[in-house]
Amino acid sequence: MNENTRPRIVGHRGAMAHRPENTLESYRYAEELGVAEIELDIRLSADGHVFILHDATIDRVAPVPGSLSGVDVSTLTLEQLRGVDLGEWLGIPTLTEALDATTTSIQIEIKDPRVVPAAAAILNARPQDHGRLQFTSFNHEALVQAKNLCPQIPRGFILGGTTALTEDLDSLFALLEDNGAAFVHLNVDAVRDAAVQELHRRGYLPTLWPLRGPDDVLKALAIGAHAVCADDPAAAKRWIAQVMAATTS
Repeated sequence: MNENTRPRIVGHRGAMAHRPENTLESYRYAEELGVAEIELDIRLSADGHVFILHDATIDRVAPVPGSLSGVDVSTLTLEQLRGVDLGEWLGIPTLTEALDATTTSIQIEIKDPRVVPAAAAILNARPQDHGRLQFTSFNHEALVQAKNLCPQIPRGFILGGTTALTEDLDSLFALLEDNGAAFVHLNVDAVRDAAVQELHRRGYLPTLWPLRGPDDVLKALAIGAHAVCADDPAAAKRWIAQVMAATTS
């Protein structure tokens, strides 16, 4: 094994094992840890702002959701979202703020397809960032929208652990051809040898997620993963170093 086989580390929602997820502080700390990329999640507010949050409500991430408990965040204005404390007095950022606060590569996961036109407008006005960005989504139609509205940003198709697409390769590659994804993000439970071999044969770059320990590093190396996505980038670095040391000794 050599450095060319070492997968890139993606900080899942920044460094969410160390800082409140999807906050500017989480992204800054992920950069301090030396990640190659940061993953974040975008949604659209009721007044048309692109903000960053994984869930459709604030219940899980806000220590005290209060009167906003159970409320769909797409019905809230940016001002209302600004009032949410995610812990450590950190708030919900916008996509623009995340871009301004970071220098590393970013995977922009589309959680709600309605956000795509507004996100594309922001990114089309920031050509200086295009080389470090990638749209990702579980949603095929969201990626088709991104291809049409912001074609200069590459795309990654995310496959979850229960997907049937790694069994139905004809359907998988038909979708990839339609949405133009250059990357495929495989859940560790979605890895199938035949699918991985065909992905490589056709020139697609696989990412493995989530990275939870040395065994997942071995799986990532076995499938020739381009990158690994981890909640804890610091631990991911240790696991990768541990596996590399063991395989080269």
